[in-house]
Amino acid sequence: PQLLSAKKKIGIVASSYDPKEQACRGFDSAYVTPVQFRQQLRRNFLIELTDAELGALVFHFNNGDGKVDSVMFINEFYKLGKQENTPWALKNEVGVEYLSEYFTPVEVYRSMEFDRDWNTRDKKYTGNQVNTNFTTSVQNEKNGTIQGTLSHFKIGSDYLGYKLGSTGNWNYRQTKLDYSVSQLNSEHPQLTNSFLRHKVILSQGINKIRVGFQDEHERNLYQQNNQLQKTSYSFYDYQGFLTNNDSSAYTYKIFYRERLDRRSDSIALTEVAKAKQTGLEYSILTKSNQRFNFLVNYRQLEIYNRNLIQQTPENSLLGRIDYDLNLLKGAVTWNSFYELGSGLELKKEFIYIKVNDGQGIYTWIDYNKDGIKDLNEFEIAKYSDQASYIRIFTPSSSYVKTFSNELNQGVFIKLEKLWNGSSNKLLVGLARFSNQTRMRIQRKTNRFEKDNFYNPFDKTLQDTNLISTGYNLRNTLFFNRLGSIFGADYTFQENTNKSLLATGFDARGERLHELTIRVNFLRYYYFENVLQQGSKSAQADYTIGRNYSLNYAFVKPTFSFQPSTNFRWSIEGRYCEKTTTSDEYAKIIEITSRVKYNELERGSLQLSLSALSIQFQGIENSAVGFELLEALKPGQNYTWNLNYQRNLSKKLQLSINYSGRKSVENKAIHTGGMELRAFF
Repeated sequence: PQLLSAKKKIGIVASSYDPKEQACRGFDSAYVTPVQFRQQLRRNFLIELTDAELGALVFHFNNGDGKVDSVMFINEFYKLGKQENTPWALKNEVGVEYLSEYFTPVEVYRSMEFDRDWNTRDKKYTGNQVNTNFTTSVQNEKNGTIQGTLSHFKIGSDYLGYKLGSTGNWNYRQTKLDYSVSQLNSEHPQLTNSFLRHKVILSQGINKIRVGFQDEHERNLYQQNNQLQKTSYSFYDYQGFLTNNDSSAYTYKIFYRERLDRRSDSIALTEVAKAKQTGLEYSILTKSNQRFNFLVNYRQLEIYNRNLIQQTPENSLLGRIDYDLNLLKGAVTWNSFYELGSGLELKKEFIYIKVNDGQGIYTWIDYNKDGIKDLNEFEIAKYSDQASYIRIFTPSSSYVKTFSNELNQGVFIKLEKLWNGSSNKLLVGLARFSNQTRMRIQRKTNRFEKDNFYNPFDKTLQDTNLISTGYNLRNTLFFNRLGSIFGADYTFQENTNKSLLATGFDARGERLHELTIRVNFLRYYYFENVLQQGSKSAQADYTIGRNYSLNYAFVKPTFSFQPSTNFRWSIEGRYCEKTTTSDEYAKIIEITSRVKYNELERGSLQLSLSALSIQFQGIENSAVGFELLEALKPGQNYTWNLNYQRNLSKKLQLSINYSGRKSVENKAIHTGGMELRAFF
């Protein structure tokens, strides 16, 4: 081992030695003592050896009388340099992993495709696990790597699999090849499985263009008593493409693609569907302050056997433009995304599923007192103890033709980037203003109208041709955004959403104006005041009792005292009025006190206590009543919260939280939880 280690050090130095540029000083004589040998290795070759490595070399180059043959060393020096410079490398690896059936990992450590690679996904197999791998690879530093793997995987007595695979990437002159292929044979309870799959990308550069072929194939067969099971399938997906060879200024790609799917009819794999797709992609890369991407493709789907696949024939079109711009040294940032498409939309149904208390999103309120969980009796939970349900969308068997468009637009104007250091007082004043606008519009209809197909701004919720729409607009005008003493901002926001369900439509809308003013004074004191006015609406035709429209307004002042980075105390108030079109109303007066104590790198403690007085007129046990009362009760209400976080070590963190609320004539509700996090 010492001789091999010494030769490795010599080879590294010799590999970079060029006799045309470096004169080899060699040794003082043909035979040198071990001491002279070490000194001249340091001086002439900059090689530093351990005593053990030196002894091994002296023994290897011994001339018979205890001296080192320097001529023999020089010949070996050049030989080792050539070996170190060889472009080829062979590497072998053996890996064994054992998992007890009682082992439960803290987090997923295997690759995301591990269970699919072995066909064990959702199988719930139990037992000790053994996974062995033998890998051999050949690497060429200029051309690439070819790798072969033989694997074995066993789970108790439930599963046994053997897999042979190979991956590689190879570049030779203008030819590029990337591939992966594997064959799995496995035994399941009462089943045998054969899983063949491969992916290949092969391309050839011809002057300024590159022509390529890409394909992917899977053939997954399950058999029981020599009979093909319904879960068996195969597909073959291939495409030919033409792209540019030099991507420094721009890139383009033209492609034609086909995919053929087969399903089991219990006797053989039968062709069930075929998709054809043609497309173009184009990007401009020459401008340092802007980016442009364009994509368009057309897809045809043919269905051969509707008994084996639950899809509908369709022709779909997709076009997309993506553009980013940065102007005036970052003073103006522009982001645009626009997409057009057509296809089929699957109608959805949804159900509510009970989960552990505190781990859901929705709460159930039995409005009609019949003990049945109707769809119109679920609301978004305001407090964690109420969050006991989640909503799951399930596909239906109905499709509807859709025509869609989407627009994402963002503009951020920061005048301080232009005039912050100007000598002109007017420009300095204008530099205190900045504005950020963000808009996202998604629109799908079931009817093609050329005047509206390209227009994403038609967002009327009552339009019966509208399948789904999402309109989100937020604009904020800042004054003195970066100021440490005084600042203000005005925000306008509008959100409307509508979706098609199998049983009808569900729509929600919100519109608000908000003014925020903040002041820091006397070093330790901070004041903020938020004024907001807006409206909310909900419409649904799949059930009753969920349609309402309300207006609201509130003022929320906050005063904070922070004498150090470790401690902060604040008190805030809120006065809110809400009224509906049916003369229901709520008036809320709230006072909250908060305390936060923080220790650097150790932990933090947060406390809050709120008292609320609510005047209410309307039907308490209803969807609009839940919104007006904010999940509380008319009269006096109290809420409190405690959160404690402690770093037990650099890799271990403890969190404890406790919250509660109390309403008039109702018992207090207490909720607590503890979480221990380990960081790896």
